[in-house]
Order: sequence, then structure tokens, then C-alpha cells
Amino acid sequence: MELWSLMHFLMPNVFESHREFKEWFSNPVTGMIEGNSEYNENIIKRLHKVLRPFLLRRLKSEVETQMPKKYEHVVMCRLSNRQRYLYDDFMARAKYVSFFL
Repeated sequence: MELWSLMHFLMPNVFESHREFKEWFSNPVTGMIEGNSEYNENIIKRLHKVLRPFLLRRLKSEVETQMPKKYEHVVMCRLSNRQRYLYDDFMARAKYVSFFL
């Protein structure tokens, strides 16, 4: 259903009906149960043909070379009194549970 929604959004004239989409790609589980590998390969090939124009597999560094590199900044902050209480309570329960395992 999600794949059809995406394809309907991208190409509404081609993928008008969810029922037709299901018929076109049929149910791959039946082919798997019956052990029909040709059936499954045909479905996969169909999906690849349809999806290929919409897939981009590039890294940001390949697309935009002037972008600065990412930096990670770690900001340490204290827990509030309530957070500290909840954290200590959780850790005490975790120790209690691990003791019995």
C-alpha cells in the first residue's frame, strides 16, 4: 500500500488504482510458497524498472564538493532533580532485574 501511495504521488496517471497495482505486481508471497523462483524474479524485475528513475544513490560529498564537513559538538548538561530521581530509580530496578537473571 505504501509503495502504491508513493508511486501514485509520483506518477498519478500510470498508477491510478491500487487494485490494478496489486494485480500488476500480484502477491509475491504465493510465488514464494509455491517455490516459483521465476515468478519472484519477474516481479522484482518489474519493480526495478518502475523504481529505477526515482532512485538516486550518491553521497553528499560526490554531489556538492563545497559543503563543509560535519562536526559533532557534545554539550554536557546536568539532569534536573526529577530526571535524576527517575534515572536512579530506573538503574536500581535494572540492577534488581539483572540480579535474578
